[in-house]
Amino acid sequence: MATDVSRWKEMLDNSMSGNFLSENLIDIHLRLPVKSIVRFRCVCKSWCTLFDDPDFISMHLRQASANSNGRLLFKHLSSSEQEIYSLRSNIAFAEVRRLEVPVPSKTDYYQIVGSSNGLICLTESNFKGSYLSLNLFLWNPAIREFQTLPKYHINNFTSPLMVVGLGFAFHPVINDYKVVRIVYFMRNKTSEADVYSLRTGSWRKVDANICCYIHSNVSRTFINGALHWLAGKKNEMDNTDNLILSFDMAKDVFKEIMLPDFGYDELIRKCLADYKGSLSVLFYDAYHSNENCDVWVMEEYGVAKSWTKHFTIRHEIEIIIPFEFFDNGEAILQKKKSGGFISWNPDGIRFRDLGVSGPARLVEYMESLVSPRGGNGSAGQLLFYSTSASTTPGSTKEIDVGVKEGEVEGEDEASRRSSKGSV
Repeated sequence: MATDVSRWKEMLDNSMSGNFLSENLIDIHLRLPVKSIVRFRCVCKSWCTLFDDPDFISMHLRQASANSNGRLLFKHLSSSEQEIYSLRSNIAFAEVRRLEVPVPSKTDYYQIVGSSNGLICLTESNFKGSYLSLNLFLWNPAIREFQTLPKYHINNFTSPLMVVGLGFAFHPVINDYKVVRIVYFMRNKTSEADVYSLRTGSWRKVDANICCYIHSNVSRTFINGALHWLAGKKNEMDNTDNLILSFDMAKDVFKEIMLPDFGYDELIRKCLADYKGSLSVLFYDAYHSNENCDVWVMEEYGVAKSWTKHFTIRHEIEIIIPFEFFDNGEAILQKKKSGGFISWNPDGIRFRDLGVSGPARLVEYMESLVSPRGGNGSAGQLLFYSTSASTTPGSTKEIDVGVKEGEVEGEDEASRRSSKGSV
């Protein structure tokens, strides 16, 4: 950090009064919320350049993470089937503020693919989230930027196809955000996998001999540097072998993790989850009430023998569908009949009504300065937008939209950003 601070200090010294303690000023900037930094972009060109510096963005994110400034991004439908996005407290689940996607989906609904370091990946869907389109988007509501990912030529496009798998995550080792898309061609029954890199701003096809069919179309777990989907395939006896399809984000390689025979009836449903940083499988009965939900955890990643049944979520009211876990191990559950969400604490063994209903999606969210345009200014279409509204829950936002097609050739990046003014 010494080199970075020295460089930034020299830059600030050249633009600010000598009465300022530049190193202390940088430390103060690192502790500011994103909302304040966005406002301060228009103070001077040097500050704008500082806030756009990749090292500053990374250090600001680490500072926010160390201070546990994370939230939960919750998307659900209103009684009129309108999408509602809100930031929630990761402790009390209380609504902090509402968000609004600046560009309406062509289908009127988006599906959240994932969230990482303040970037949210979206795809168009119907209101149940079952239809996944080829159109993908990156959105950072904190800095008010929305990016349409570039189109990618798909081989064999003459065949009817469907998107069967999507995933999004940041890998710290390669310092890159990636979107993974798996497409299935129904005519010749083959699959193709494409990966978008935010660092390069482009798509590329990856070698993938995917012989299984994917049950969970959106990956909800990023563990051990890999995305995971629940999948299965026919064996020699024409029975179904259950497995987990994983994608190593650093090596761009697919692998299969076989699931053992847990001894459950075929009617028992299962889903993947992240339980305190470990890969887990949850088993539940989606047809009969007064049944329990078993939580199995892979204690040693990739080792089938390490699957261990950790605990059982017991309920007596109606069918409960497992949803997500909080960092402290508290389970988020949904009542099938009423659609209402509740939480279950394994320590206190108690239920808590969260006061919202589904269909819904819940992901961890951390406000950041990370731009959805990454390191390539010409990738896709970048939308800047400004809002003027109270942050009171339920308030309506007025959106002033301006579209810019990538970056103008020869234009100075700092000047372009500073020209946005106060947003």
